Amino acid sequence: MTASSNDAPIYAEDQPVAAESARTPTRFSNRRAYAQTFAATAATRCLGVVSGVLAARLLGPTGRGELAVIIFLPMLLVPLGELELPRSLAHEVSRMHEIPCAVIATSFWLATGLGALQALFLAALLPIYLPADKLHLLTASRWFIVYLPAAYITATLLGGDQGRGRFGRFSILLSLPGALYVAAILTAWGSGYVSPPVFAGGVLAGAVIVAVVRTQMDWDAISQRLPDWVTARRLLKRGLSFYLPAVASFILSRADMFILVRLAPNEAIGLYAVAQAIALGQIGAVTPFTQVGFAAVAGETEPRQALQTLGRHFRLAQLAVIGVGLLAAVATPWLIRLMFGAQFMGAVTTAYLLIGSTVLWGMEQVLEQGLRAAGHPRPGIVSNLLGLAVLLGLGIPACLHFGIVGLAAATLAAQLLNLVFLIGYCLVGLKMPAKTFWAFDAHTIHQLKGVGWQVLKQFKAKETI
Repeated sequence: MTASSNDAPIYAEDQPVAAESARTPTRFSNRRAYAQTFAATAATRCLGVVSGVLAARLLGPTGRGELAVIIFLPMLLVPLGELELPRSLAHEVSRMHEIPCAVIATSFWLATGLGALQALFLAALLPIYLPADKLHLLTASRWFIVYLPAAYITATLLGGDQGRGRFGRFSILLSLPGALYVAAILTAWGSGYVSPPVFAGGVLAGAVIVAVVRTQMDWDAISQRLPDWVTARRLLKRGLSFYLPAVASFILSRADMFILVRLAPNEAIGLYAVAQAIALGQIGAVTPFTQVGFAAVAGETEPRQALQTLGRHFRLAQLAVIGVGLLAAVATPWLIRLMFGAQFMGAVTTAYLLIGSTVLWGMEQVLEQGLRAAGHPRPGIVSNLLGLAVLLGLGIPACLHFGIVGLAAATLAAQLLNLVFLIGYCLVGLKMPAKTFWAFDAHTIHQLKGVGWQVLKQFKAKETI
């Protein structure tokens, strides 16, 4: 891979943010960005499968459960506790020709402070959270809390890369923790030190190493400046405006399992979990579109152009997620029988419904995050709350009367309403043309083919290195 100006850090020592924002933003190649993020997503998924299988086989059910206990709270808190600071920074730098050192330094210290405060809170909470039969994991769990500041630092600084369109570096560092974890598992296996705390240490080591590497890349900017409180307030204010729709979306995506655990027997929960695992396997198809689309929309200075960019990325995502969803649906009976066994074939219908729900969720995520980037975060809050109301209102009685199929159908209805509301807002509130949301035309299909060829070139380039 050849170096380019898009990969080199660019900093301005004392330029005010407002002046920099007025400059023409640096553009990036959408095709290249998609190829890099697709490659990183595929690598992360594959490494996750490998590490999951190795952990399950080497630790056994009890040990795997203890590993889950150690890592659960910090990993759960990351999407909730970072206050959307990475997206706020991505938006902040997306329209800058040069990035003031104060912005990078402030974002770094904000991430460090958030992680440290939440780590201290968790350290005090853990003795209360852990039941008596799991208190032997307290020491390992407290050590693993260091994961929080490390994850926040990496995510925040990668947000800067996302906003600047440096998706090569962004993608490599995004997949690196998974590779380091697999290496740690293999090392532990080879040395004979196989235990849940050791495996948790592998996850932690990967997160810390990547945080150090990413910090070192911007160390000149970070070390030269103390936090700027005006910049900090601006980043936090924007992050909080992004945070409410993000939390609403997170709650909606988890509410079905809460209903299920409360109302369904263990056998039904097991079937639903298998159906959910099949459905969630396609999430990787939408991740590059949310990452690249957010940066592309945020980088537009003209509101109308931002909405046109949003529509273009939404149409590409629509084709991709529908295509992957159809493939997942066709393969579902075979995958369930092969991977989980014939005793789980009762999950097939539920899997079909959850695949449809995930397809709608994927399109909604691209649209909702694009609207955030264009300065419209409120529709995402309303749409997710409406979806949650539908899921709770329909899901509880449907689960009681029709079991997991009824709950999955309610999930599908909730995500459909979520997406329809956002499209309706764009049509009525923002006066966007209806054709903006229809992807099945020759031009969009041609664009997606171009992205596909670029992805294949990216993989071929990696094979020749």
